[in-house]
Amino acid sequence: MLKLKRLLSEVESKQLDAVAVFSPSNVLYLTSSDAPSAVLVFRSGEVISLAPRLEYLRALEEVSVGEVYTFSRVGELSEYEKAIPGDVYEAIAAVVRERGARRVGVAGASLETRQKLAEKLGVELTDFSKELQRLRRVKDEEELKVMRNAVALAEEAMRLAIDSLERGVTELEVLARVLSFLARRGSGLPFTPIIAFGDHSAHPHAKPQGRALREGDLVKIDLGARVDGYCSDITRTLVFGKPSPKQERLLRAVRRAQEAAIEAVRSGAPAKDVYGKAYSALKEEGLSAYFNHGLGHGVGVDIHEPPALNAESEEFLLAGDVVTIEPGVYLAGYGGVRIEDMVLVLEDGHECLTHFAKDPVI
Repeated sequence: MLKLKRLLSEVESKQLDAVAVFSPSNVLYLTSSDAPSAVLVFRSGEVISLAPRLEYLRALEEVSVGEVYTFSRVGELSEYEKAIPGDVYEAIAAVVRERGARRVGVAGASLETRQKLAEKLGVELTDFSKELQRLRRVKDEEELKVMRNAVALAEEAMRLAIDSLERGVTELEVLARVLSFLARRGSGLPFTPIIAFGDHSAHPHAKPQGRALREGDLVKIDLGARVDGYCSDITRTLVFGKPSPKQERLLRAVRRAQEAAIEAVRSGAPAKDVYGKAYSALKEEGLSAYFNHGLGHGVGVDIHEPPALNAESEEFLLAGDVVTIEPGVYLAGYGGVRIEDMVLVLEDGHECLTHFAKDPVI
């Protein structure tokens, strides 16, 4: 597992004996399961996951690396449970002491969790959160293969959604077809898809309702898939019927803004500068006041991860980042246009992972 090797390299460079990793997405990243409450990674390469009893069987089935234990203060256990007495903090302390680890890092823990763990261990903890966050940002080839599959599945769902558009169909009916398709394909849901018709599309995060599709409506579809724990996220905006001059202007402006931003994506680029390319393109069209959100975000095991691409970001793009580029303009009482693609950051440029057509007319 490439990401475990990368993690161990960071553990060694920080001269740590072990790292205790918390939070469902961090645990999922390391073990392929969010069932454990915590994961211990030792400098030796040993990995131990600790799951509560009600999640232990699922953890046994899903965890892809190392050993799995449960923790419990209950004396009576079933024959398949390997248990460590106590709560999760006492279990971590027991495992760490047994292996003689003194320098322990911690990632993804709340302040309360850190305090309780430090109390049980009796040692000073080293914050490892930034190191793990950076590891999660920089996708390796194994991760990228899975993410390409997630993008491809989202594109299939997008095609189905567009093919479902007909006069009188409701947003909720299209949503139901998309959800059914993704379920049949074994996909998890990174978020509830956005299906918005007409003036409802002016809501950036519109919740599908019973609104029926009419001739001339703007149609905004934002959806994603989750494959082997990794997410995808794409958006298309179309016109049902012949677009008006105003709709054509909005669609053209947003597409140009996206193209300008994507062109600026490369390793080392300031995230706020990439945002600035889209903003400037919309400002030239007199539409920047209607661009009311950030340009994009990182994607991985979480649908929203660093880096944030917005006007206030202090982050720089890293080779291996997968980010969304999704400029939008939203006119209250009229409608909104957003186009979103997933882009892989390269040392000398970028690769667009999304290939779905941007034809604005149905």
